[in-house]
Amino acid sequence: MVSETAARICGACPYCLAGEYNLCSKRLGFGVLADGGMAQYVNVPARCLHRLPRKLSFDDAAMTEPCCVAYNAVAVKSHIQPGESVAVMGPGPIGLLCLQMARICGASPLVMLGVAADRPRLELARELGADLTIDVEAENPIERFRAIGDGLGAQVVVDATGHSAALKQALEIVRPAGRITKVGWGPTPLDFSLDPLVQKAVTLQGCFSHNYPIWENVIALLAEGKIRVAPLAGRIAPLKDWQGCIEDMHTRQIVKAVLKPQES
Repeated sequence: MVSETAARICGACPYCLAGEYNLCSKRLGFGVLADGGMAQYVNVPARCLHRLPRKLSFDDAAMTEPCCVAYNAVAVKSHIQPGESVAVMGPGPIGLLCLQMARICGASPLVMLGVAADRPRLELARELGADLTIDVEAENPIERFRAIGDGLGAQVVVDATGHSAALKQALEIVRPAGRITKVGWGPTPLDFSLDPLVQKAVTLQGCFSHNYPIWENVIALLAEGKIRVAPLAGRIAPLKDWQGCIEDMHTRQIVKAVLKPQES
């Protein structure tokens, strides 16, 4: 297995020296700034390689990278403690994996928020461990959170939507002195005040990518079946069908697709 640590790094900045290659300013990720995405064969540095346990299938292992994004956002950056209430916004691939990571960390209650178009994914969220799902277009999430626990809101909110407007809602449902981790991002700028961040003394944490040790931990979790990725892989197809897979994900017919390079 090849991690998305980097095709190239500087190797000398404080982040590289600390193993946080994902934050290196010279970093070139495979398939983004360096060749290697959606190819049958890729030449990679040995430092990017991971050994897969025999009981971990290649189909499941193909989902390691998004699992690592979720692991970093939830287990590393959000510092979730057992019994803390957690809300995950956006039941896309990263959101559903963040939900599972929060469950592994012992979050309770665990809430998933989405919109009407996400209804099948909200149902999947319940199968994956959500105690409650909320369609924010059909009901007021603030009122729902007032009926949960002490009514003060979620201790941790993970924004995996990719829409800037979701941050405003996150500020509304997080409790005073709570924490917000933003892992989803998009092109739309903020158009609202961040004063509630000050008023509630909320901690806002950004999260980007992952590092080698995270890959090792996630591979172990996948091998032991602690993370369920098969329900997310709605289509497993040969590499030549990449366009149809992307269209199916874009139209929300499936959550995630796994592409398999054709054998020579």
